[in-house]
Amino acid sequence: MGFFKKGSNDMATAATREMRPDGKVRLPPGQHLTQGWPVLHYGNVPRIDLENWRFHVWGLVNEEKSFTWEQFNALGQTRDTSDIHCVTTWSKYDNTWEGIPFAAFLEAIDVKPEAKHVMVHSYGSYTT
Repeated sequence: MGFFKKGSNDMATAATREMRPDGKVRLPPGQHLTQGWPVLHYGNVPRIDLENWRFHVWGLVNEEKSFTWEQFNALGQTRDTSDIHCVTTWSKYDNTWEGIPFAAFLEAIDVKPEAKHVMVHSYGSYTT
């Protein structure tokens, strides 16, 4: 069965006909709708001690910063509901996400005008 359970043919047919408010088809070409949530990750999932967790910022910023878990979350949580269309061809509708808006994070770190890209380093030497 793989990582996820594909929907029934009836569900797939209905999904290809469903429209977004802007008039475009909600399910992009080549995608299939799933009811489950595929778990795809790189390596083992580490256990994180939130007392020692840090988010370090350096590079093209006016001042390097390091946020604790509490400081990072104090930047302001928000909630949003949206569809996700994964590059591995599955789609899932109406997902609720919570987190810090990237715009709020940018305000907190004082980025230099010449900065054009962001690189995130994570546990296990993963970067994105």
